[in-house]
Amino acid sequence: MTTSVIRTCIIYILLVLAIRLTGKRQIGELEISELVSTILISEIAAAPVSNQDVPLSFAIIPILLIISLEVIISFLATRSNIMKKIFLGSPSVLIKRGEVQPKELSKARMSLEELLCELRVCGINTIEDVDYAILESNGKLSVTPKAHARTVTNADIKLKADETGIAHAVVIDGTIKKEALEGSGKDRGWLDQEIKKAKLKLEDIFLLSIDDADNIYIIKRKDVE
Repeated sequence: MTTSVIRTCIIYILLVLAIRLTGKRQIGELEISELVSTILISEIAAAPVSNQDVPLSFAIIPILLIISLEVIISFLATRSNIMKKIFLGSPSVLIKRGEVQPKELSKARMSLEELLCELRVCGINTIEDVDYAILESNGKLSVTPKAHARTVTNADIKLKADETGIAHAVVIDGTIKKEALEGSGKDRGWLDQEIKKAKLKLEDIFLLSIDDADNIYIIKRKDVE
């Protein structure tokens, strides 16, 4: 039993490190080579965990080899268009200047019904509203609406808006997050002062965040209990 636990922990740590090397992606965003690598690694890793007679080296060496190949291929794909097309594929323009491209649909093995479904997922109800629709190499559909279908922005109406940046959650559930506090450009003295202004104690705060425009947002613990 102890041996099984140790072997499982070793494989788990190795897989976590391996996935970290391939980058932070969701399954639906994996490139073809990454998906193949993921499938192979999962199959190889399962053998020594389920079968004690299989040496750990039979999993560790192939996993390291696959990850090495993935890193090398990813590097070469950034240097060579031929390697990129072979291993990563290339985008397909399914709609160009508002016109559906039947040949590209056929190459992508996508029916018109599937295209319409994907457009609805992107918030587009009719092809007439689409300027470009591109099937990316990771399988995602990128859509550029026509001018009349685009969401109005501040730039369109010439309205100036302040950049608020991101919200830094400096206090979560009564605990100070040092990295977020440093990222906001503030210090502990500022935080203590703001908590005092709000007439609260640290343990009374469920969330305290501040964005890059110094807008502060506080949720009290009692409001979520």
